[in-house]
Amino acid sequence: MILTIDLGNTSTHFGIFKGKSLLKEWRVATGKISDYQSIRKRRSENQKIRNIIVSSVVPHANKHIKKLFPKAKLINYKNVGIKIRVKKPSEVGTDRLVNAFAAYKLYGGPAIVIDFGTATTFDVISARGEYLGGAIAPGILLARDSLYERTAKLPRIEIKAPEEVIGKSTREAMRSGLVYGYVAMVEGMTKRIKSSLTFRPSSIKVIATGGLAKLICKYTKIIDKIDEKLTLKGLQLIGEKWQKN
Repeated sequence: MILTIDLGNTSTHFGIFKGKSLLKEWRVATGKISDYQSIRKRRSENQKIRNIIVSSVVPHANKHIKKLFPKAKLINYKNVGIKIRVKKPSEVGTDRLVNAFAAYKLYGGPAIVIDFGTATTFDVISARGEYLGGAIAPGILLARDSLYERTAKLPRIEIKAPEEVIGKSTREAMRSGLVYGYVAMVEGMTKRIKSSLTFRPSSIKVIATGGLAKLICKYTKIIDKIDEKLTLKGLQLIGEKWQKN
């Protein structure tokens, strides 16, 4: 069995795989050491776990993972298993590289992966499985919280689509901007990325992942596949590959 850990800025996503089957998954808030202690307890209860594979975009939290799981293997740009065609590979978040690896292995290339996390990221994979770069925008929750925290009158709202694009109240207007606004960004960015590539646009698969993927992708036809477990699947695939070597 493989324990996969996707350590993100907001939350940390855990998954236990037996082969390619995801047996169990759960999330905890990133940075709470008490939560990591509970994870260690789960680990001790399942001695069949042989490998622990970690993707982390929070460097200061890595020491907690290594302290609790000394044998954990951290993904980096050198060992992720794909060629990285950018100026500074070390600056690319490992979650983005793992997503690219998983997208190519599971769905083929060329592809665009859109991850609706703390940031909304667009990552491009070539037909040969090379990571070509991408784009980063503020995530939907980050945008919502910024509106609430940086203004005097705008409320903190639940993110859901209003019935109409033109909001008839402040809350409806905010929901329209956040949901339909991000739909428009996703469509616009995807079209721009496709037009900048030499591949036929129809050959480029668009894969969405992240907690709000289903909500946003409900209102656009530009997405070919929604895979909310893409990062965990990528970690499992990398762990499986390392076991064989």
